[in-house]
Amino acid sequence: MYSHDYPQKWLRLAKLWFHLKALWRWIRVQKPVSKLVGYQYQAANDLIEIDITYQCNLKCYNCNRSSAQAPDIKHIGLSDITQFVEDSLSQRRHWRKIRVLGGEPTLHPQLNEILEELYRLKQAQPDISIQLVTNGYGRRVNKVISELPEWLYIENSSKTDSVQPDFGPFNLAPIDSWYHKFSDFSNGCDIARTCGMGLTPQGYFPCAVAGGIDRVLNKNSGRQCLPASDDEMRDLMKNACGLCGRFRDGHYVPPKLRPKILEQRTSDTWKKIYQEWEPDRSRYD
Repeated sequence: MYSHDYPQKWLRLAKLWFHLKALWRWIRVQKPVSKLVGYQYQAANDLIEIDITYQCNLKCYNCNRSSAQAPDIKHIGLSDITQFVEDSLSQRRHWRKIRVLGGEPTLHPQLNEILEELYRLKQAQPDISIQLVTNGYGRRVNKVISELPEWLYIENSSKTDSVQPDFGPFNLAPIDSWYHKFSDFSNGCDIARTCGMGLTPQGYFPCAVAGGIDRVLNKNSGRQCLPASDDEMRDLMKNACGLCGRFRDGHYVPPKLRPKILEQRTSDTWKKIYQEWEPDRSRYD
């Protein structure tokens, strides 16, 4: 999705630029500044990520869906996908890109039926890009990949183990840092803008990461129908972004410009959340 790859001779200048962006981000999300000039980010209305399952066959450190930290076999219902398609058609909502994720999406028992429903949207709007994001790990996953329809774009990260050095520290909650004591978490981050809203088994959220946070909190607080274009879902940002490590930077930082992470990093609030977490069986299909 991002393609920043700075030559060595520009690396020092790039680091300075991103340090300045980090400083501006911190200033921008302070409560007095946000009150004065408004919120920094809002979810794109033509992009959506659909987390169809939280089941995963590869337990990566710092997973921003908590598929490793709070393993679950929770799937989205086919009826939820059908309703999304119907709502999109009836509202004449034009999607530029729909990304199907997880967890590992190829593990959903009704993946073919889900893709058939989404194809109805592509038939109505041929320029929609529908993508499936997979870890490409293991025989079972690769067998499913080999049988996917040709119209579907496959983003395969071809992971080989649970250590992902380029992942961010998702579980370092901003609310655990003095640095964000006066931050307004309703500002969100650029995930809402670059990835769009999220549809999850818990409903719609300003981003799919927020839906994953909602899962481990057992709140089921997402919107239960496709939000109107003017619904910025600031209440859901306020609840989720204070727990999301991505809020710290707010914007994408190229892997070359940030330290590699080789272990699970978890702040106190997240340790407590995972200790108290139990799967919500009420929505299993």
